[in-house]
This record gives sequence, structure tokens and C-alpha cells, in this order.
Amino acid sequence: MSYQVNKISAPQIIPIPGGLKVGTQIVIRGKTPYSSDGFSLNFQNEYDGGNIALHFNPRTDGNSVVRNSFQGDWHDEETDSPYFPFLEGKKFTLRFLVTPDEYDISVNGKDFVKFSHRLPFNEVEYLRLNDNAEYYDLAIQNNKTAPFNAVFPDRRLREGVAVRIRGVILPDAQSFAVNFNCDSDGDNTGFHFNPRQFSNIVLRNSKFGDWGEEETESPDFPFQPGQYFDLLIIATEGRFNVYVNGKFFTLFNYRCPVEDMKYIYCGGDLSIADVDIYEPLPGDFSKEIKSGLEKSDMIVVKGFFYPEGESFSINLLNGYSIADSDIAFHLNPRRNDGEVIMNSRFDGNWGDEERVPNPPAFLELLPFEVKIVTKGSKFKVYVNGKKFESYKARGNVDDIKSINATGDAYIFEVKLLQRLDQPIIQKIPGNLQPGRWLFFLGTAKKDAQNFVINLQCNDSMDYDGSTDIALHFNPRFSDRQTVRNHLLDGNWGDEERDQAEFPFEEKDTFEIAMQVLNDEYKIYVDGKHYIDYNHRMDMNRVCHIMLAGDANFFEPEFN
Repeated sequence: MSYQVNKISAPQIIPIPGGLKVGTQIVIRGKTPYSSDGFSLNFQNEYDGGNIALHFNPRTDGNSVVRNSFQGDWHDEETDSPYFPFLEGKKFTLRFLVTPDEYDISVNGKDFVKFSHRLPFNEVEYLRLNDNAEYYDLAIQNNKTAPFNAVFPDRRLREGVAVRIRGVILPDAQSFAVNFNCDSDGDNTGFHFNPRQFSNIVLRNSKFGDWGEEETESPDFPFQPGQYFDLLIIATEGRFNVYVNGKFFTLFNYRCPVEDMKYIYCGGDLSIADVDIYEPLPGDFSKEIKSGLEKSDMIVVKGFFYPEGESFSINLLNGYSIADSDIAFHLNPRRNDGEVIMNSRFDGNWGDEERVPNPPAFLELLPFEVKIVTKGSKFKVYVNGKKFESYKARGNVDDIKSINATGDAYIFEVKLLQRLDQPIIQKIPGNLQPGRWLFFLGTAKKDAQNFVINLQCNDSMDYDGSTDIALHFNPRFSDRQTVRNHLLDGNWGDEERDQAEFPFEEKDTFEIAMQVLNDEYKIYVDGKHYIDYNHRMDMNRVCHIMLAGDANFFEPEFN
């Protein structure tokens, strides 16, 4: 399960749903301000402090990182580290991986330090983020192998929450199920969603002692064996709205109060790529970016129109208040007009409007994902993975200090993704093993020739035999082919180039998902199966990824 925290106003205490477990990853993205003398994080067992299993404290005044624990008194400090990655003005991605013996800590994809457990990690239920850092967002990720069990944040489902499950149906599948349960044993189930491959129906029901009345009507059956799926369940007023692969699928009226559903279960004949739980953000939400936007940053806004909603807007502000700030870019879908309005406001005065027809996602009340890519002189907008429109910037991009979303929509996520500096070498947390998924998000550059994703056996950036490469994935735009190969002891193997189509375009965004299986990698691009690649070397040797070439890459995800 991945639980996202989009707005952090430090100091802030964040509950960890279900507590820490072996395999839990906590990923924090942010920046060390120039004025900061350091910041700290506490993994603690009580809201107001209690015992601190890990105190992590970068100190810029001495370029050191103090690690410690607290139980009635502070224990011995640890300060040794191979380098100091928290320099003033520098961005960081900080990842904590819980193992049976220690916290394995990496920064910007590189090994940093380990901290042996001094107190029971499974008693940790809260993370405190102290101030003096600029935090962009935080993700709490748990293992997602089927059968998957988790608790909803605050032990309750509520209106506006969205649950997204991505995965692949097993080749010999008979059925799988997603349950929203009222108790940990699953004796009472508020919503049972059960695709059955043996009969090509999706059964919906509830159980309170006995099963209720079944519902089976549906427009099609998008859960065939071997098929990739993207399932989104949204708790709205009085019912669940269910979408599959970006399209409306069905409704299910509540048969118990939505707050009575506390647990989520997903099991059966599927491989789970990801389970995300999104809580609705406040109606007038602003995410601060005090250091300003940069060229090639990507803003991601996910949400869903209210059932009777007519209009919402995304605003890139030169300040922190929509009432008082200049608006560098105003993106305003209006269902009643059938158009999207784009504009800017400076010194209280709106400029000339630019109007374009609404894309289907807004007209048809589908869940939407809006991506705004900042360029030097314009903003490029994508809606649900498709290029939508460009807007010429009327001010300086680096003057933008916050992202605002407001109007007649549930907004689940407002995220800032920042381009990684190439070449990119990152360690894969934990071992590469069957069932794991790797996700790569990027934008192909103008006049792109090729880009590369390598799954490799150390952190070398060279092809001179200093590392073995288990999978070399190399889309080439001039040939409109993707070359796959391996490198062993400095020697390339036989290239593979066969493909049904070439799914990459210059200047377009892409999401590549790699599923690790016993005998092969299955590779998906933008939610569609692309190619398979048989293992040519032991997958357990793979420990790093390298990203390079004519694309802007953003932070990869390892599930």
C-alpha cells in the first residue's frame, strides 16, 4: 500500500497506517533551504513523542547526520557517514527501508547509512517531521504481494477517498477480489468486488453475517487472464464509483455507513503492482514551493469532478494566497461551457483568455490526471496521458511559489516532480525478485534520438565491462524501435527489436512499468503491454538502475 501525504507544514506528525513492518519504505522528497542549520525526523511510538526508535538529524553547520534513539533518555549517537547529501539549497529524496535488523537509509538513490534496531520497529506508529526543511511530499509504502491486507488511514474510510489498484491478472486466473471490510477478520464486508475469469462477470456484494443481494451487470469484462488493469474506486456521496482503465465501469450503493469500512483486502489470481490510497485534499488547497519552480518540473494533479460539479481550477501562484498573489497560469475546466479557460493575472488584472474545448475526461466526469510540464517559455499540459495544450508563459517560471487547486472537484493529489540530473544511477531498495515492479516516469525531449534504462549489477556508468547489465532498454526514435540486450563481461549479447508498435513520441510524457517474473520481465508503457524480455542472467545480481539519454526523468518508484 502507498499512502501519500501531499501537504506538509512542519513541524508535523504523520500517522503511519498499520505501523512499520519489514519491507515498509518511507520516501520523503524535499530541499534544504539556504537558511537552514539542519532538520530532523523522529520515528516514534506515540503521537506526542514517547519512545523514539530512530532520530535522524542532518546538521548543515557541521555537515554531519546524527542518528540516535530515545527511551526515557537519549542513547549513544552515531555520526559516521560516507558523504553529506544535505547541503544548503540542494534537493533530496530520502528513503528509509525497514529490514528485520535495521533501517537501510539511502539519499538520492545512493546508499547512505544503516541504523540497527534498538527499539521494536513494529511499535512505531508516527513520523514527526521537524522544521528547517522544505518538504515536497511523503509516501509510506508497504509490500503489496497478494493476498494484501491493510488498514485505511485513521481506521476508517470516508467520502472523497480514492483507492487505486494496478496489476496484472495471472495467465490461469479463476478470480480475484477486493474487499472493504468492517473488521480485521473479514466477517463483515461493506464492499466486495469480485472479477471472475471462469464466468466473465464482476460480482459486487456485501456481507453482514450473510451475503446480501448480488450485482453483476457491467458493460464489459476488462479483467481477462494476462491483462494489465488500472482499477479506481472512489467513495462519493452515497455510493462507490468504479472505473477500470480510465473508463466508467459501475456504481455500488453503500449498504452500511462508509465510515464502518476500516480495512482493505486484495487477493486471488493477480500480481499487484501498486495499491494507492488517496485522501481528499481541502477544498481550496495550496502546496508551497518556496524555492520556486524550475525548468522541466512536472506538476501532477489528480482528482474527480463532484457529481454536480461545473468548474475547478489549477493555479500556479507567484505567492502563497490565491486572493493576493499574481497567477502565472490559470487552468480552468468549465463543464457548463464545454471549454478550458487558460489565463494569467498580474497586479489584480486578468489577461486575454485562451479557450480550448474540454477533453473527454472533464466532459464525461472521469477521474483526471493533469500534468503540467514547465518549460522556459511555456507550460505544456497533458490530461490522462494525452497531450492537451500549450500555454505561453507570461512571467518568469522561477517566480512561482505555490500550486493551488480549488473548485467543484475532489482533489486527491498535488505533486511536484523535479527532473533528475543525468546520468542517473540509483540503488534498487531490497532485492530484485519475482513480484516486484519498477516504474519510470519521464518526458522525451524535442528532437530526441534515444534514451536508456539499464537494470545493472553495480553503480558504474560505463559500458567498458566494469558492470554487467541484465536488461538494456533503449528506445531509438530514428528507427522507431526499442533495442533490448544484455552486457556480460564487457560483451553485448544478441539484440531484440521485435515489437507491435513504438509507443514513444518526442516531447511526450511516458510511464514505463517493468514487472519482474521468474523467467522474464514484462514491460508496459502507459498502461499497455509492450514487450517481454527473458532473463539472461540471475535477477538477484541486479541492484542498480541507470537512466540516461534524451529524456527528462523523474523519481523512479520501486514496489
